[in-house]
Amino acid sequence: MDFDLHIKPIVKDSFILISKLNDFNLMERLICDITMGIKEKNNSYKTNVMGKMTGFKYFNRNKNFLELIELMKPYLKKVINTEIELRDSWGNILDKNDYVKIHNHHPAAVSGILYLTEGVSTHFPLYNKHIEAEVGKLVLFDPLLNHSVAKNKVSKKRYSLSFNFQTKGSYDNLN
Repeated sequence: MDFDLHIKPIVKDSFILISKLNDFNLMERLICDITMGIKEKNNSYKTNVMGKMTGFKYFNRNKNFLELIELMKPYLKKVINTEIELRDSWGNILDKNDYVKIHNHHPAAVSGILYLTEGVSTHFPLYNKHIEAEVGKLVLFDPLLNHSVAKNKVSKKRYSLSFNFQTKGSYDNLN
């Protein structure tokens, strides 16, 4: 079988957007939701997260998380100009000695982290950037960016929410 193969690199800009949310009441509710989610169904120590983790879609219909999405909309519009929808959203707790292996979120369109407590930073090697975990810090990033979290060396739990959006395709409503 003959074929003709053409290869050319595609140049794409990547991004990291960092902002801060100040709805501390919402963040406290999300911490409680993570704790409940880990008790109900969890992926703890089964994924890149070498810590406690809810199911991947645990927050997709959570009223507190949907409230968060409303707060995020202006930031999402700064990084993507196509219609998107939530693909998955999960909560994480890193206890002492827990960490997150290097990974990315491909094939999502936009990925994000909301830090609900202080703790170990997230490292994005391409940017040589460590983003400190601070209460309310929101990070939206290109899903192709590899990132990781070093081992938590303190006994204080680090709570965060992670999520992915996908582009809404024109084929979604077809049979």
